Amino acid sequence: MGRLNESRIGAVIADAFAVRASTAMRSTLHAEHGAAILVGLEGEVTVTGPGGAAVRGRVVVVPPDVWHAASSPGPTLGLLYDPEEMPHVAGHARLHGGPYPLEGRLLSRLDGAVAAHSASLSRPDVLDGLAREVAAWLARESPRRAPDGRVARVLEALRDPAADRRLAVSRAGISEAHLQALFARDVGLPIRTFQLWRRLLAALVAFSRKDATSAAHAAGFADLAHFSRTCRRMLGYSPSELRSGLMK
Repeated sequence: MGRLNESRIGAVIADAFAVRASTAMRSTLHAEHGAAILVGLEGEVTVTGPGGAAVRGRVVVVPPDVWHAASSPGPTLGLLYDPEEMPHVAGHARLHGGPYPLEGRLLSRLDGAVAAHSASLSRPDVLDGLAREVAAWLARESPRRAPDGRVARVLEALRDPAADRRLAVSRAGISEAHLQALFARDVGLPIRTFQLWRRLLAALVAFSRKDATSAAHAAGFADLAHFSRTCRRMLGYSPSELRSGLMK
């Protein structure tokens, strides 16, 4: 598990999820390959699509690979789950076809858990525990669908940001066009984009212990500018913005 900021810890990255507790939130338009649960600790979260339509709520769920911008004027908790590692969370997020406010029993349970830990949301162990608790709730209520076995093998290979994408594709045993179609169906984005997403996550983990340029190179980005552009396009922030505004 990596810590995004050693001096002002308000975020953690684990194998299957990331959590960020921030003093406020305002992202640019982006599409992340993760199921997001955004929690306004003192007010509402607003999620806006490319056409301007907005969804508001104390907690808003955003499915993977959906273009959106998100804002919240006060302290905010953002949970982002890996769709392949935690397909039950992604399945729940996709139920409505787009962003939606969390309601009913799940909202009450999340409110209670956040309130119980409100004074400790800067602690990595607390953030980690909350993320796992929310995932466990959703596991009992969400649809599951395993990816095609050939897709699963490519996914496993490309979790290494240094993996040779062409080699992984060639070992699938089917044509590249067929594999691309299966991959898009089961994962929700092209193979090349998935590999870029994995490189971004690796760079952000490296950024917790290296400078941004070194982190970019370690994850396979050509330069810092490419890392920064990818981070903004996929997460709505620059790498440095992700490290700022964290709760003490």
